[in-house]
Amino acid sequence: MAPKRSRDVDAKPEEQQRTAEPPVKKKKGFSVGPANLPDGTYRRKTQKLKADLIQKAKVKKAYAKVKAEELAAAPRKSVYERALELEEKEHNSPQIEPASLELHPDRQAMLDEPVPERAPKPERSQNRDRRNRKPKPSAFAKEMELAEKRKQEAQRRQEERDFRQKDREAMTRARRPDQQGKRRLGRESTVLLNRVQRMVGQA
Repeated sequence: MAPKRSRDVDAKPEEQQRTAEPPVKKKKGFSVGPANLPDGTYRRKTQKLKADLIQKAKVKKAYAKVKAEELAAAPRKSVYERALELEEKEHNSPQIEPASLELHPDRQAMLDEPVPERAPKPERSQNRDRRNRKPKPSAFAKEMELAEKRKQEAQRRQEERDFRQKDREAMTRARRPDQQGKRRLGRESTVLLNRVQRMVGQA
């Protein structure tokens, strides 16, 4: 059997070029949202978002370009020059002293001065007006008055009931005959007199 030929020898020149360089892929534009949207509100919204993103990317690119140009135009300092500048800044900066516990002389003088006595404040006329003002009427003043009237009315009725009960008991005692079976007119008259006085007093 004959030995096989190597592939490199067998390959055509076009095939060699293909293997040497990878094929360049065509860049596709980026998409925002679904591609098959019908023309309407959502499609316009996605188109606006895409336009905003493109604009922002362009601004970023332009900014980076300007920044690179500025950095290239600025003179570069060596590491040694930067170190010297830092040392000079450290030497020129004022040294911060640690705070002491002693008071400032002005503050000490203020503390040493005697405290002046405060004069009594004059009474204001507004305070007097406030004291003399009538108290604000309660929100439930009417209800309180009605409740008080009801209470007084109930008390009056209870007193009348008690008086009538006592009057009946006194009249029954006065109508009892004495040992001889006669009526006690003196006792009856006192009970009747009390009734009349009560009726006159109410009128």
